[in-house]
Amino acid sequence: MRIDDSRLVFAGRGSTALWAVLVGLGRPGARILLPVNICEIVYPIIIKAGLVPVFYDVDETSGNATLASIEAAYSGDETVLLAVHNFGAPLEIDRIGEWANRRRVFLIEDVCNSLGALYQGKPLGEWGDAAIFSFGYAKIVEYGLGGALLIKDPGLKEEVERTIRSLAPYSAFHKAKDEEFQTRLRTLRSRGAPAGVEDYGPLYEDYAKYLLYRIGGDHQARIRGLLGDLAANLAQRESKARRYREEIVSQKVRHIEQVEGQVYWRYNLLLEPQIRTGLLQRLRMSQLFASTWYPPIAELFQGAVAADRYSGAIAFGNRVLNLFVDHRVSQDDISKTIAIINSL
Repeated sequence: MRIDDSRLVFAGRGSTALWAVLVGLGRPGARILLPVNICEIVYPIIIKAGLVPVFYDVDETSGNATLASIEAAYSGDETVLLAVHNFGAPLEIDRIGEWANRRRVFLIEDVCNSLGALYQGKPLGEWGDAAIFSFGYAKIVEYGLGGALLIKDPGLKEEVERTIRSLAPYSAFHKAKDEEFQTRLRTLRSRGAPAGVEDYGPLYEDYAKYLLYRIGGDHQARIRGLLGDLAANLAQRESKARRYREEIVSQKVRHIEQVEGQVYWRYNLLLEPQIRTGLLQRLRMSQLFASTWYPPIAELFQGAVAADRYSGAIAFGNRVLNLFVDHRVSQDDISKTIAIINSL
């Protein structure tokens, strides 16, 4: 059972989709709960929509939220919850949904890195009041452009559709602005001194202005075609992930526990930080794909925080290694990656 793409409301990208549903809710000044280890662009998009971000911590071994971590951040004033199914693994979304319903909290599922995953046999995105999807660079369905929504309430859906129709169509202007931002971000990250609020805030505030656009029917048709191949896509990813799971036997790494119904955006390992640093360097010197996302972002946008406030996300961010399972990675690449890791 998979998402019915005929019900999708398409937007320019996943962040456009999130902005559109938040604006459609008509709750300026509302507080929204979101995980602290999330893609950086989400924070300025929430600000752009007029809401107040409130971070919650995640589990230190999965990188995903639990109901307990969400409850710990809930003050009683938050009226929106962004529940992110990260790394292809479903949250306990039934319990989270019941909790949100009791408190009249609007639940948005973020399925950007978990497209095609199931929970109790039901597709992710079907559990909340709304859901967002992304088809950008390195997503499970990778078109390089586009996002989408599922929205249960017909009135809200119509409002969001009107909002998206009012946006400018994607053009060379948006592409140029994205390339400009990526150049500025790389420069910021490569400089010697650590970047902080005074750097990230203005950079992302400016970038968010250029993320609100729509895509035409031609783009939508191509994305639908890729969605039609989702089962084969997921099977190839699972096959590559299985090799990592079965053939990586080094005692210096920990395989993240599989969750029923999950798919593979990346294959995740945990290592001690000093080991991970050396391993990542070796993999990249061998031109093998690996990443360390997602780190906590609170300090980038809100300044210094107490060391124990997001201890789970910090511990996970310091230890996670993501091995690629997409079209960029050949079986030979996987064999080389496994050999390097097993030599630790």
